[in-house]
Amino acid sequence: MKVSITIPAYNAEETIKKAVQSALNQDFPKDAFEVVVVNDGSTDNTLNILQEFGDKIRIINQANQGAVKAANKGFREARNDYIIKLDADDVFELNIIKEMADVLDKNSDIDFVYSDYYEEKQGETEFVSTSDNLFNTIAIGIMFRKQKLARQGFYNETVVFAEYDLLLQTLDIWNGFHIPKPLFRYMRREGSITTKEGVKEFIDELKKAHPDKIKEIDSIRCY
Repeated sequence: MKVSITIPAYNAEETIKKAVQSALNQDFPKDAFEVVVVNDGSTDNTLNILQEFGDKIRIINQANQGAVKAANKGFREARNDYIIKLDADDVFELNIIKEMADVLDKNSDIDFVYSDYYEEKQGETEFVSTSDNLFNTIAIGIMFRKQKLARQGFYNETVVFAEYDLLLQTLDIWNGFHIPKPLFRYMRREGSITTKEGVKEFIDELKKAHPDKIKEIDSIRCY
């Protein structure tokens, strides 16, 4: 096997089935990737829905520890060389792992791959380009080499925007590759942690952790 798709999930009964199905439906050999779902102490019907997929997915149950720790659990449990995270309320396009794994296969100097994407909010769809700004991307839809991610210690569990913290940590030492295609759909929901007030707090965390990278932090996508 080559790719692990990891999905952290907490009380995601309304969206988890669509997310998992988008992972399973990938245009990629079925014996070359796995789908690992970390059920982070859900109290709704999430686990029952996941069990309907049978042995098509691997379910890891744990007490609720929050989004970042659940993501790290999925990273650590991944069995394959390449890792990509999908959130429980978002969806992959059918060719995302094929496109990204091909880049890593052909370029040993590339450490991670990212792409453009669609953002859906209140019934409207917007195309988001990440070609000119790495920090316009989001946590899902970035494929890493597991070995590199493990050496870095996975996500920093002391910050909320752990994906940007990781990119800031590795900005000068990792090589990224941009695919100029929208390969996933980010579903913006009301009530998410990315409220205006919450985002300011999370950005301030990053500025304290990386005072030498204020310019990059100020370029993080607008929520």
